[in-house]
Amino acid sequence: MKKLLGIVVLGLLLSGNANSKQVDLSCEISKFFAKELVLEDEKQIPLSKVDKRYLKKVTISFDMDKQEFLGSNLIYPDEYKKVLFTDDEIYFMTKGFKNKEDLFYYDTRLNRISGELTRTVKATETYVKQQLEANGKPILGWKRTQVYQCKVVDRLL
Repeated sequence: MKKLLGIVVLGLLLSGNANSKQVDLSCEISKFFAKELVLEDEKQIPLSKVDKRYLKKVTISFDMDKQEFLGSNLIYPDEYKKVLFTDDEIYFMTKGFKNKEDLFYYDTRLNRISGELTRTVKATETYVKQQLEANGKPILGWKRTQVYQCKVVDRLL
């Protein structure tokens, strides 16, 4: 009985996270771009003039052995279909610009070499049509691009 209990306890201790390699990233914004209308060009906005909600630190966690996205305070599960891991990049596959269910299209990519996280959010075709019907104003070019510089950390706070 003691041997059985010892085997069970030892098995539980060794089976925990032995097979996973969790990587935690902490990211700070380095650039912010905005575009309001179709005829405007995308402009870089100085960080001193960017709304504070965009300036918060971003955290991201991955299990690199299983190639799984574990979570983030920026990227939510309803924004993407799946996550693709390549040698150079981690890409969150979006639902698409013409997705009828969502108001926003998200394009999020993490460069695994430079540590640069680029996130673009723009209005979907459905949202634009809703705004045109409600306001009659052409907001067709609405877009935000945030660029973060990420570093591996021991533990997320």
